[in-house]
Amino acid sequence: MIMETCYIKEDEQLDAVLALCYSILGEHLREVDNYKYADWKDRVSKYSRLLIYAKEDNVVIAAVLGRPENADSLVLGFAACHEGFRLRGITSKLIQRIEINAKEMGFKYITLGANSKAEAFYEKCGYRIINEIHGQKIFQKIL
Repeated sequence: MIMETCYIKEDEQLDAVLALCYSILGEHLREVDNYKYADWKDRVSKYSRLLIYAKEDNVVIAAVLGRPENADSLVLGFAACHEGFRLRGITSKLIQRIEINAKEMGFKYITLGANSKAEAFYEKCGYRIINEIHGQKIFQKIL
């Protein structure tokens, strides 16, 4: 079993990745602006380098999806890893890749919101709390 890192380029890949993300992060996100299937689909052609996932044996096991907020800011919209593959460094490697790609694309920083379970993980990845909105901590990392 060899893990492979990929970029979303086709609908089939997007379907599989979003199925994982919604199942872990919440099915309600299917109806939230900027996180709907159609929103991610619109980003595939221009921002594929910001839509990264890992698979093993052709099964999606983790994903990190970014979306531009403006010319300088990238929002890390989804970061999810199948429970059976956690604590192996997979998601942190995907985040490192998206950070490199975002910097190469001219973004200056990445912002994300995290629940309390993920706060330590993002701090370990070099993100710092900059705000709190509706009980959710907002993290940011300068690239």
